[in-house]
Amino acid sequence: MIKLFYRSLYRNYQSQRRKSMKNMGGIPSYVNMGGHRIFYWKFGNGNQKPIVFFHGLLDESFGFRRVVKELLNDGHPLYVFDLPGYGKSKLPQVKYLFQIDVWANLLLECIEKLNLKNICLVGHSMGGLVSQHLVLGDQHKRVEKLILLAPGGIPHPEREKMRKILFPKTESQVVLLLRYLYGEEFPEPGYLFRHTLVTIWNDKPNEYLQENTLRREDEIFFGPKMKGIKIPTLILAGAEDEITPPFMMNQMKSYIKKSKVVWIPKIRHAIHLERPDVVAKNIREFYYS
Repeated sequence: MIKLFYRSLYRNYQSQRRKSMKNMGGIPSYVNMGGHRIFYWKFGNGNQKPIVFFHGLLDESFGFRRVVKELLNDGHPLYVFDLPGYGKSKLPQVKYLFQIDVWANLLLECIEKLNLKNICLVGHSMGGLVSQHLVLGDQHKRVEKLILLAPGGIPHPEREKMRKILFPKTESQVVLLLRYLYGEEFPEPGYLFRHTLVTIWNDKPNEYLQENTLRREDEIFFGPKMKGIKIPTLILAGAEDEITPPFMMNQMKSYIKKSKVVWIPKIRHAIHLERPDVVAKNIREFYYS
């Protein structure tokens, strides 16, 4: 009964989020995949090249609302996806489906079904890791440029510590994760919100994702295999990020030949929420260059 109560609170919270996206002009849409559907928001009908967004772990499309708001009047059609298993992109609770490379294949199929071409693909954190998998499997070269926001891709040297931070099991661990995302100035969430996040973030899908990722770490995190990414790539990172710290971003730059790193000072991991103006500015400059 307690879990049902917190899930009900979370559903109400998600409903408010969806209303906010609609108020910005978002059109809720699905891609039918045969047995399940992948959800995305479509913004704008301009004739410029499309920009596609993939969110990070424990997030959903709503997380990009501030960046979308900055880009709304630029003439680009914007496609903001709920990754498989998150938000309204529900997947059956089959363990095999909750894997980064499986999601990348599903999302590439979505892009093909929508017939999107000359794409600028933007991925935050785990979404950045999914984006790399997608680009390496993109045989028809639909993605023209890649923007990675504080991306995953290299195993963290303190793996066990990061695992506990990124998959919080208690209220205090939820607060710790929010500190890693936003820094010390972020206000501590209230009792109900903490309990809700603990309940939702410990659902089966996140458990499956964690287990599958750890078991296949050498396949999921590319390291030197990133050299296979041949398209122009921008790595945008927070200078004070401890989840994907600077040395990892510099290492990623050394692997991806056509890449550059731009640092945002005094910012941690959630750069798209803390400095959406800077993120949008860099998207514009990089896509037009």
